[in-house]
Amino acid sequence: MNKKIENFSSMQTADVIKQNSARLKKSVCAFDKSKRGSLAVNFALLLFPLMAAVGFGIDGSRMLLSKFELQAALDASALAMGATYTDADTLKNIVEKFVDKNFQVNGATVTDVTASEENGEVIVSATADLELFFGGFLGKTYSQVAASTQVKRAGGGLLATLVIDNTGSMWSSNNIGALRDANLELIRNAFNAKKVGGTWTVAAAPNDLRMSIVPYSAAVNVGDEFLNIINPNDVRDIYENTLLISENDVDNIDDEDLRSDTQLNRWKGCVVERENYARSDVAPNPSNPATMWKPFWYPHGIDNNYNPTNVSTIKPGGLRNSNQITGPNVGCPTPIVPLTNDFSKLNAAATAITAWNRGGTLTDIGLAWGYRTLSPGLPFTQSTEVDPRFGEQMWSSSRWRKSIILMTDGDSLFYDLPALASRDRGKPDYPNDAHPGKSDYTGYERLGDDLADEIFETDNASTARNYINTAIASMCTDYKSQGIIVYTVVFTSGVSQATRDMYSACASDPGKYWYAPNSNALKNAFGKIGSDLAKLRIIQ
Repeated sequence: MNKKIENFSSMQTADVIKQNSARLKKSVCAFDKSKRGSLAVNFALLLFPLMAAVGFGIDGSRMLLSKFELQAALDASALAMGATYTDADTLKNIVEKFVDKNFQVNGATVTDVTASEENGEVIVSATADLELFFGGFLGKTYSQVAASTQVKRAGGGLLATLVIDNTGSMWSSNNIGALRDANLELIRNAFNAKKVGGTWTVAAAPNDLRMSIVPYSAAVNVGDEFLNIINPNDVRDIYENTLLISENDVDNIDDEDLRSDTQLNRWKGCVVERENYARSDVAPNPSNPATMWKPFWYPHGIDNNYNPTNVSTIKPGGLRNSNQITGPNVGCPTPIVPLTNDFSKLNAAATAITAWNRGGTLTDIGLAWGYRTLSPGLPFTQSTEVDPRFGEQMWSSSRWRKSIILMTDGDSLFYDLPALASRDRGKPDYPNDAHPGKSDYTGYERLGDDLADEIFETDNASTARNYINTAIASMCTDYKSQGIIVYTVVFTSGVSQATRDMYSACASDPGKYWYAPNSNALKNAFGKIGSDLAKLRIIQ
């Protein structure tokens, strides 16, 4: 079909059409001077409409041909861009070259070319001015033709983090079990895992995918990355002053052994946030103590009634739905899993997800740490890995997309343990009673304490919650402006419309927000997100 159109175009050249047009116009003028009867008048009245119809037909055909050729040139350029990962100026140059080579129409001049990329889609457009052979009859010598095309990139690498609400409210209706299943569904979809002999597995660790998991409650657990962000002697001081371990014995503990997942009276790995850099990605620097985090150690007292030197008095969280848990790690979830392509590690971490009572729901802390696992600076530097295909760091390479998947079951808040009923006081199963402060101990310490006062400038729980919501909205805007694709999922049916609206606005677009009022809806949402993540990368 293209060859026939080109042959027709070459036969009907611009010069031939112009010559015929001039001859026809001369004949009309001569005929107009004829005085030989009414037939001449009638014919003259019909001739101009006939000429206009013929002219419109010829110029209209040329406009259709021009648009066809321009569209074909843009389609070719978009496909080339889809497999190219570089800066915007270079992408535009690619389009211009394709249009210049493939758009060859007599009398047409390209006037504008644009190229952009948004959320993994390549968008190109162009306009051209086409000379009109018969437009002079209407006083118009040129007409503009335009075309555009949009294609999804062939794929690329993907850095993704799951920011998962693990607060105590997730115990309700076994929502934590549903969340566990949904996380596993997402991870398996993203990795294209298959079940073989009852075990989920992948053929090989994918080169083009890295994923992290950030469980959060009232704080986050940085795991073995703690050596990058705290002063180890802060933990030693706690052990010496609280556990009554001698200074000599404390000094003999190797730094990497200060954290423990199994010893109930040891620090588990949660941290207290920084006063001047709350939610900031400023790297920790030991020479500047303000940039360092502090170890989270829930003080023993009336609302956490245990003996630090007697392990039998510690009732750790994560095992049951109870506010009568005790120990230095109350409200501290399982550790962050940094970016990895190790499916078995992620699968195991998702399987271990559970709920942690006390402290509250501080989604801003979870979201900030989710971003930190993606960004290249300390404490998590996994995204500085060099892409073997192009020799660029994954974080800075345009070939690697970034994504945050945020799930919460409701409002952010500081929880404050209420007073025990008189019938429960003194019973072994009810060691904790209300604290005189404004909240439980959290990653911001207690609401009303110096750290929280500096950050929130209030000791009112409702005002602090509004502050956190504003911070979350600002963080989402910031991350999206950096090209990070943000998915949000609000789980359980009791969430207010205002909260749902906030997380809907947080998502990159309406199609990346889910409201999941029940377990089936949650699993469906996470399954679709996992499939979406799989489509964002190339299987190589």
